[in-house]
Amino acid sequence: VSGAASLVYNAAGSDTNVHNGGSISFGLSSTTDSGMAVSTSAGITLGTTGTATGAVTGWDNLTFATGGVTLTVGNDVAVPDGTGAVGGLVSDTTSSNSAGVTSSVGITDDEGTGISLSTSMGGAALTLVYVGDSTPAGGEGDIDGAADTGSGVSISTTVGSVAVTASYTTYSDASTDDTETGISASMAAGGGTITAGYESSTGTNDGNGFGVSYALSLDSATSLSLGYNSQDVNSNSGRATDVSISRAMGGGMSVFAEM
Repeated sequence: VSGAASLVYNAAGSDTNVHNGGSISFGLSSTTDSGMAVSTSAGITLGTTGTATGAVTGWDNLTFATGGVTLTVGNDVAVPDGTGAVGGLVSDTTSSNSAGVTSSVGITDDEGTGISLSTSMGGAALTLVYVGDSTPAGGEGDIDGAADTGSGVSISTTVGSVAVTASYTTYSDASTDDTETGISASMAAGGGTITAGYESSTGTNDGNGFGVSYALSLDSATSLSLGYNSQDVNSNSGRATDVSISRAMGGGMSVFAEM
């Protein structure tokens, strides 16, 4: 069991607000006689955005891990989208009143009742996902009568000193055929880590995006991150520049500032 709480002061132009939020997470796990690990999790959350309400999440999936293979089955299995979404560093609370990026790359729905398999091949990590019902009702997914489905594949590897991840995901229903392609690369540079990403999607959100971020530690307790993100989707173009700084205070407490 773990938990966290936050207090956020947010100012955007003439609009100033104070937000409270928090979360509690529960994890359950066991190991069979054959050595297979079985786990699930749940949580209670209250976000810090202006429209946030409390929610109970989890108990939707079971995860089985053995012999270098991890298999997740349930009603909240997510496809590996968002790989190229780099540069958006600030929290939803900070960005909630920003008009910089109004349309973003993405598929209509990225999770639902399905199965996910993750394993390694040589020096690469591979994930394959199939979602048989993207809109399950409660704890029940209609595999043979679903109106919408999804799928995805993701591969991560290292090329020299550069870590690279690429993914391709889809979503389909009676009237929509969405696809999303993304790639990101990161490497050490100047005492920190620089990451760049590119993404594109077709269908409901037709367009592309690019982002870059740089993160470094100023000292043992202070970290600084800079990010830039550009989106051109459905004839709407937007740009956002993010700055985030955080300092650990000890005892699990930290203070942060975002812009």
